[in-house]
Amino acid sequence: MNASRVRMMWKVLFAVYVLLLLWFVVVKPVGLTSRMESIRWNRSIGIWNFNLEPLRTISSYLRDQSSSISLRNLPGNIAAFIPSGFLIPVVFRRHESMIRTLWICLIGILGAEILQFTAMLGYFDVDDILLNMTGCLLGYGIYSGWRRLRS
Repeated sequence: MNASRVRMMWKVLFAVYVLLLLWFVVVKPVGLTSRMESIRWNRSIGIWNFNLEPLRTISSYLRDQSSSISLRNLPGNIAAFIPSGFLIPVVFRRHESMIRTLWICLIGILGAEILQFTAMLGYFDVDDILLNMTGCLLGYGIYSGWRRLRS
């Protein structure tokens, strides 16, 4: 397979990943209507859908590890963004450095969190940003190891 075909394959894979990420992480179609109604109701009584206190959500999940939400959210928020840390430097060669990759990840994650908040699709949570960025960092580590193996 020639280099341009491989490059195109990586770009298509990245586009599919981004679409799936938006659908399953931001929109979360299961329970969407009831979640939006709940957020709208909470806002009407003065409760807003955001957490700006670092580690508040994470520590509550760690305290109640028996909860299925805890078991899904902590590893899920990390795992969902591992491909970002790997695919961004592969697809966008200009952004191959760790700093540039992590900046792009942060901008995308902030965009997703702001979209969830403003569209009442979910909660803006600083802990999600921390977990998602951990995933991006792990993905970049995988990319770095993969790049060393290739050279």
